[in-house]
Amino acid sequence: MSLNEKHIDFPTLGLLTVLTTLDGFDIKDAIYCQEKLVISAYFYHKNEMSYNVIYIVIDLDKKSIHYYHELDGILPQFFVSPTGKNYVSITVYHPDKDLDIILPLFDRENLTYPKPKRPIVGNFMGICHNFSIFHNVDIFSDTKPDKLIAVEFKNDDIKKTYTNKIPFPKDNTLFIDSLNNQIHLIAYVDNVWLHRQIDEMGRELQSRNINIGKRFSLICVLNLSFTYTSNILGIDEKGKFYLINVSPEGKIEQALLFDIERQIYFIWEPIKIAAETFVIRFTNEIGNGWITIQNNQVIEAFSQETVGCYINLHTKEVFKLSTKKLIISDIVKIKDHNYTVVFYGEEERHTNNKELIILNRNID
Repeated sequence: MSLNEKHIDFPTLGLLTVLTTLDGFDIKDAIYCQEKLVISAYFYHKNEMSYNVIYIVIDLDKKSIHYYHELDGILPQFFVSPTGKNYVSITVYHPDKDLDIILPLFDRENLTYPKPKRPIVGNFMGICHNFSIFHNVDIFSDTKPDKLIAVEFKNDDIKKTYTNKIPFPKDNTLFIDSLNNQIHLIAYVDNVWLHRQIDEMGRELQSRNINIGKRFSLICVLNLSFTYTSNILGIDEKGKFYLINVSPEGKIEQALLFDIERQIYFIWEPIKIAAETFVIRFTNEIGNGWITIQNNQVIEAFSQETVGCYINLHTKEVFKLSTKKLIISDIVKIKDHNYTVVFYGEEERHTNNKELIILNRNID
């Protein structure tokens, strides 16, 4: 594996780290671990058929990069235990079925390896009590319910993994209130939003209907609560972002927050980088971008308007990051008010990616 490294400092944007290779790679996941950014990737051999699973470990302050070969499996999925320890779920070889093991991301010396079990199928959502919570939505089926996967820890050892069906409706957005150890869901059904609270086994604890009088093409949850005000973003078909505040009594306040001025196709779960501060990435008809919301106001917004160029929609500054169209792979919190955006350069069809870009950005 051979990579070229380059660092570019944009004074009003942040530090850009550019890694290029001739052999090609696929990005899989990213997480902040032991004060370093860790990115998992498949690095292909010259025949483009076989690959190694590599962890790219970046010290953003020192601008130093190290590479580690994952020898215990493939398809890495990062997550965090209730005590904050970093783990990875990886698929191990079996001739007849898919099996995973869960291991510490690093520091595996003198480790007793667990027995392989069924893979965790779902996105890591956060921590509730002594459980690491995953959520799975089958987007190809109207009849299969959402699933909640709860990995139980005791003294930082995995005790048991539970997989439970969430009662209908399906296609829920899941929110974890980590401060109060609560799991909330919201789904659109019968022209209203159904807000529910469930426990770690997927059992419904309470519910209510929220009638906002308008259907949005996309929603994004900043906060859900039965006790405090809930904050939800609603995005309409024209790219307008609305902030909907719902009181515990059901009183609704709605205000236009931001206008991208083009249709948003998809929006990801918000990344909380400080108190009342969220970074949210999206794709639209011409590319992708991200916005940062602080205290219910959009404080920055970036959009890829032309190939490899992002414009700050507030200041109109344009930053040329690449000669290729960039795809956002991940946004990761580094510390309060500091985040990274992980990009890769899009190649022609049937060609592996060859450019990895990491933007390290601080907000005031």
